[in-house]
Amino acid sequence: MAQRHPEAEARLLVKWVCMKCSATVRAHGGVKPPKSCRKCGYTGFRKKAAERRTT
Repeated sequence: MAQRHPEAEARLLVKWVCMKCSATVRAHGGVKPPKSCRKCGYTGFRKKAAERRTT
C-alpha cells in the first residue's frame, strides 16, 4: 500500500461536491462551502469522501 502524504491528501480531498450535479469545487481552503455551484448554481454542497466505502 502506498504512503499517505498530508500535502497530497489536502490537495486531493479538501473539496466540496455539489449535491445536484456532482461537480467538484475547491473553495475557501475547505473550511466553509462555496456560495453556489460553478456549473449549475445550486447552493447545496457536501465534503468529498476521504475514505472509499466497500460494498
